[in-house]
Amino acid sequence: MKNENLVPKVRFKGFSDPWEQRKLGELGKIQGGGTPDSGIAEYWDGNVNWFTPTEVSNNGYLESSNRKITSLGLKKSSARLMPASTVLITSRAGVGRMGILKYPASTNQGFQSLILNSETDEYFIYSMQPIISKLANRLASGSTFTEISGKQMEKIEIMIPTIGEQNRISSLMKCINNLIAANEDKLEQLKTLKKLMMQKIFSQEWRFKGFTDPWEQRKLGELFNERKEKSSQGELLSVTINSGIVKFDTLDRKNNSSADKSNYRVVRYGDIAYNSMRMWQGASGLSMYNGIVSPAYTVITPRTNTDAGFMAVNFKRKSMIQVFQRNSQGLTSDTWNLKFPVLKNIRISIPKITEQQIITELFTVINNLIAANEDKLNQLKKLKKYLMQNMFV
Repeated sequence: MKNENLVPKVRFKGFSDPWEQRKLGELGKIQGGGTPDSGIAEYWDGNVNWFTPTEVSNNGYLESSNRKITSLGLKKSSARLMPASTVLITSRAGVGRMGILKYPASTNQGFQSLILNSETDEYFIYSMQPIISKLANRLASGSTFTEISGKQMEKIEIMIPTIGEQNRISSLMKCINNLIAANEDKLEQLKTLKKLMMQKIFSQEWRFKGFTDPWEQRKLGELFNERKEKSSQGELLSVTINSGIVKFDTLDRKNNSSADKSNYRVVRYGDIAYNSMRMWQGASGLSMYNGIVSPAYTVITPRTNTDAGFMAVNFKRKSMIQVFQRNSQGLTSDTWNLKFPVLKNIRISIPKITEQQIITELFTVINNLIAANEDKLNQLKKLKKYLMQNMFV
């Protein structure tokens, strides 16, 4: 009967052998690094890659280092040229971060790297980073900063399957990691696009065809009324800095709301709610729900010829948040507060309602694309976490 502790819960078809316990020192050679004398110019600015721990953060294959050394610098120091496919493992200043050399390279002394034998898949070992890091940190020691030696790294024991199963797992994990990286890049591009559009449109440098009228200076009190309606009934909502108004039960947060909600503020679809003590950090949003919020929040409802979506985007601009900060009242940032009687006197530039609405439509599309990519990225990360928990012993 097979020991269930030696068999993962999820496997590729055709693999049934139990995994084996092996020390890292049995899978290859542990190699440290070194630093050439910084005072000798002939040792530096050569063509030999020389990595430091700050360049390694579980980011897959490593192609080119920030600094390079010469062949003479390599020869005159304890640094060693390691072959492609070596798994770099940081041994100090954050023990256990990993990367894979795409080309031969050297490192400074902040590594105890693994030059693997032919029967071990480098990406499979790299995929075990959370496991190896946890074990390495248990063995690390030091008063100023923790560090693990090469001898200690050699003793770390992990469970591994046959090379065939390693290859299948590493191919899957590489595919998932590439998808995660691609979605992270796409998400960053969308956020950069949104930032650019906000800068250009609200500065009026870019305008939609057909709109030439100058924007008007208006007080926020001319554009909004404060909603003072209170109720203890309704879905509890929360105002976040990054996601605007969300249903509270979607947050991974303990519910510290009062049992007596008689003073809670009513929020209607299309209102804007903001945290009066965090408005200077961007804690505001357009409500897509009917519900109630804590009395710590201020709820404002748009008047005629005011598009709440346009204003919600406007409120998230860096320069607008700075205006909110300057108008917040309090001795320290912990007590800064921006209630509606002060907010209503703040002046902003605003176009006619039709231009507001078109701008809202544009940012609705961008925000929906960002939300969809964030959701996809979260799903991929959950899948990776599941596989890490079930495909490895």
